Amino acid sequence: MTRPSQRIQSIDLLRGWAVIVMVETHVLNATLLQSLWSGAVFPVLTFMNGLVAPAFLFASGMAYAVTTRRKLKDYLVCGPALFRQVGRLLSILAIGYLLHIPRFNFHHLLYEVGAEAWVNFFQVDVLHCIAVTLLFLQVMLSVFRTEERTYRAAAIVAVLVALATPLVWNVDWATALPLPLAAYLNSMHGSLFPLFPWSVFLLAGAVAGHLLNRARDRQAEAEAGDATDRFRSLLGWGALAAVLVSFAMEPVAACLYPAYDYWKTSPSFVLFRLGLVMALTVVMFVYEKHRGVSSGSVVALFGRESLIVYVTHLVLIYGKFGSFCFAERVRGSFDYGEALIATSTLLLLMYVLAFAWSRVKRGSPRIRYALEFAVLAVFLVIFFADPFS
Repeated sequence: MTRPSQRIQSIDLLRGWAVIVMVETHVLNATLLQSLWSGAVFPVLTFMNGLVAPAFLFASGMAYAVTTRRKLKDYLVCGPALFRQVGRLLSILAIGYLLHIPRFNFHHLLYEVGAEAWVNFFQVDVLHCIAVTLLFLQVMLSVFRTEERTYRAAAIVAVLVALATPLVWNVDWATALPLPLAAYLNSMHGSLFPLFPWSVFLLAGAVAGHLLNRARDRQAEAEAGDATDRFRSLLGWGALAAVLVSFAMEPVAACLYPAYDYWKTSPSFVLFRLGLVMALTVVMFVYEKHRGVSSGSVVALFGRESLIVYVTHLVLIYGKFGSFCFAERVRGSFDYGEALIATSTLLLLMYVLAFAWSRVKRGSPRIRYALEFAVLAVFLVIFFADPFS
């Protein structure tokens, strides 16, 4: 029996393009002249950039479903594999919080930080959303015990979350819940990616990944055919249906909810963006089938090393090194040409980092662990000694 190859390059392509455009988005937001925001180009870029997070979350959900299949039996028992998986997700959550730390200095956190800084610390970003939603999927898998029941439940939860978002966003949950929990429900306290509605895209991606797994299973059983043909067709028709249904349901949704914002909370806009992301995913699968993805693909590399690229580029743009912060130094002073140069430069640096880290991971585990320990030691020195002060 011939098994399909384990790695699905189309998912790497989708996530890679999302990361690349994400870098452009953050550079643009940090540097572009305010006067250019009202021009004809910026709204188009804003709409395109608005698909970055949904695509990134959708790809993360697909990757979860595909990789979980390989270790399904191990994840159904309380053992080392499950503990490693939960630990990995908790580490992503911890990184998300570290990126929001008021200042990476022990003395400052202990004696100087104010209440407003801690409100910013508890804001939910995309890493928080990914980690918590994947932990939720992991719990559902342990409860339902089969992939079929787990992803059916995930689909139902995704629909319920989308429909409940306008109602959830109309409540200040901090009056009933601790702020760290309330921040996960809506944007009233500054969260950019609360679970309502952003978890919908990851849950939908996980369901899509499950459908892809089933297609690959059928290919393995038949020992013939392309596993992704049926999947591409199903996802393509699903994308079209999602867009059409989003248009049809909008008038009803606008009248149904007491407080309604199409661009932020509308279930129809969530469905519209989901349809576009599904269509983009189909494009990636078609590209892989007809053009192939080389081992040296820059986009696929960004997709495979998305976490380190995501974290590092945010630190370089928004991080404070003593009194210097790139975003604060250049904020609102670049035209499109200068922003393009800054984006290209940062992407080149991120490519070098991603390439180097991928080589380290493929090499000796001892070298990798030694490098990770060295990086951790440097961060501890910075945290306690604050050499940038």
